[in-house]
Amino acid sequence: MYILADSRMPMEAKNELEKIGTVLWIEEAHQAYPAISCHPDIFFCQAEDELLAAKNAPRKIIDPLQENGIKVTKGILDAGSKYPESARFNTLITNQFVIRNTKIENPDLEKFYENRKLIHVSQGYTRCNLIHLKNDAFLTSDRSIEKQLLLNGLDVLFVHPDKIMLPTVNHGFIGGCCGIYDDTLYLIGSLDFHAQGDEIRHFILNSGLKIKELYHGNLWDGGGIFFI
Repeated sequence: MYILADSRMPMEAKNELEKIGTVLWIEEAHQAYPAISCHPDIFFCQAEDELLAAKNAPRKIIDPLQENGIKVTKGILDAGSKYPESARFNTLITNQFVIRNTKIENPDLEKFYENRKLIHVSQGYTRCNLIHLKNDAFLTSDRSIEKQLLLNGLDVLFVHPDKIMLPTVNHGFIGGCCGIYDDTLYLIGSLDFHAQGDEIRHFILNSGLKIKELYHGNLWDGGGIFFI
C-alpha cells in the first residue's frame, strides 16, 4: 500500500504512517503557496479506483504508483499557484457523490459525474474542509458545506477549525487532518486537544469507523492522507 502525505507533518506522525505502508512524501513545491505546497489534495483527487493528478503534480509521486500498477490519470490542467487555480483538484469523490465548487472549472473531473450526484458547494477548498466517513456521515469545517450536505439529507458534523494547525496561516481544516484506510480514520493529531473532541470521537465511532491518532498534539492540517 502507498500513502501520499505532507512531508512537513510532525515527526511522530510521520513515523507512525511509515509503519502502515510505503509513504510518498510530498515536498514543498513552488506550484502553490507555502501553507499548502505539500498537500496531496492540491495536486491529486482520489476516487475509488483511480487517482487524478494535476498536470504539474510531482513525477516522483506519480512514477512509483504507475510502476506498481496503480491507475493514475494525468489531468490537462495544472494546480495553480493561487486561488482559484490552486483549488482545481480539491474535490471529494465518494461512490455516490462528487462534492466541489463547480465554479472552479476543471474538465478533468467531469467524467466522475456519471453515476454520481454532483453537489455544488461555495467553498473552493472542498477536500481540505471535508472528509467522508461511512454511512453517509461527514465531518466538515465549513458552514456552507454543512448546509448543502444537510439539504441533501446527509449526516454531517461541523468541526470548528480553531486550534487546527496549518503553519503560516491562522488555522487549518478537519478534512486536511484525515485519511481513511479499511475501517479506520487516521488523524494527524489527537482529539484530546480539540474543544469538540468527545463529540467528534462519538460521531466518528457511530459512523462505523475506528480512530487512529498519529501523534499526541493539536490536530494538524496536511492536506489529507491519501491511502492507495
